[in-house]
Amino acid sequence: MTTTRTTAHEGDGAPRRVLHVVEKFSSGVGSAIAQYSRSLPSAEHFLLSTTAVDAEGDLADQAAFAGTYRMAGPVPAKIRRIRAVAAELRPDVVHAHSSHGGAYTRLALRRRRQPIVYTPHCYAFERRDVARPTRAAFWGIEALLARNTTVFAACAPREERLSRWPGSGARRVLVPNVAPVPAHLAQRTPGEPPVVVGGGRISPQKDPGYFAAVVAELRRARPELRAVWLGDGEPDARRALERAEVEVTGWLPRAAVLDRLAAADLYLHSARWEGFPLMVAEAVALGVPTLVRPVPSFDDVPGELRPADPVAAALTCLADPAANVERWRALLSGNTVESQSRALAEAYAAAVVPDSHPIGGGSR
Repeated sequence: MTTTRTTAHEGDGAPRRVLHVVEKFSSGVGSAIAQYSRSLPSAEHFLLSTTAVDAEGDLADQAAFAGTYRMAGPVPAKIRRIRAVAAELRPDVVHAHSSHGGAYTRLALRRRRQPIVYTPHCYAFERRDVARPTRAAFWGIEALLARNTTVFAACAPREERLSRWPGSGARRVLVPNVAPVPAHLAQRTPGEPPVVVGGGRISPQKDPGYFAAVVAELRRARPELRAVWLGDGEPDARRALERAEVEVTGWLPRAAVLDRLAAADLYLHSARWEGFPLMVAEAVALGVPTLVRPVPSFDDVPGELRPADPVAAALTCLADPAANVERWRALLSGNTVESQSRALAEAYAAAVVPDSHPIGGGSR
């Protein structure tokens, strides 16, 4: 545990101390939280997680936390830990992240005493690896917990729409995911075999089998094509990728990930469900042609960017990448650090002063 001050901020009610609660500070969710801490430097940001802040890649270096705390054990122990840390820090806002962090926080605290902001980072009832009754149960749990939520800080337009819960008067604010990238990165080398990249945690959500299947079809037309997966995860699924002649890099520092991504000719996002993936934003920022799957998570994405025939679309992108990149950049023109900073400030202010007026980008 990092030593921290224990006196609460006094003054005009503006949120100056934020406690982020997440089950695992890792992968895309960890990167998103790290970016939040940098996008709003006017607040002190603290982290409470079951995993160490430096457990994966260089996430600790990406973040700007004033202090970090750990929780462990069964669910009741985690709930008690959240209460204890909140009592010690006396934060202006507790920002809960993802399904587990969101559930633990809203079971531990009461919004009338402690403002609670919740970012689902993709609701669990969006999952496609569980049966309908299980998804219905996840929906019911979220509907009940929504009554103990002050503000929903959704990371994508669809997530904002899904946060319109019956019986909940919580404000909804769209806080776009952003991907600031360094100026000096590796460049694609003309004449080399084309490189198709996928990435993220190797898991049912990211569906690496779909990525491998598309790569196999692409190689019928482009036998020289190389394929790379940026990330790591389930050992059996990793071995399946490697058997399909996909290079798996393991977890890398963010700078190395961006270097490999910048040198790619196509980024194929294979996930079956999502909130809004940071790697898509990163690929677009780097000027890499990008395709996603035609799944409900991407309903707001134009059809040519989420094609029903990914092989034909990928071959088009490899031959003429400019149109794809231009369309994505227009679509994500509002996904900037400045817009994220404004939206976070709005979400936190709305939590601290519930009847405050929106200052841009939010909705009721």
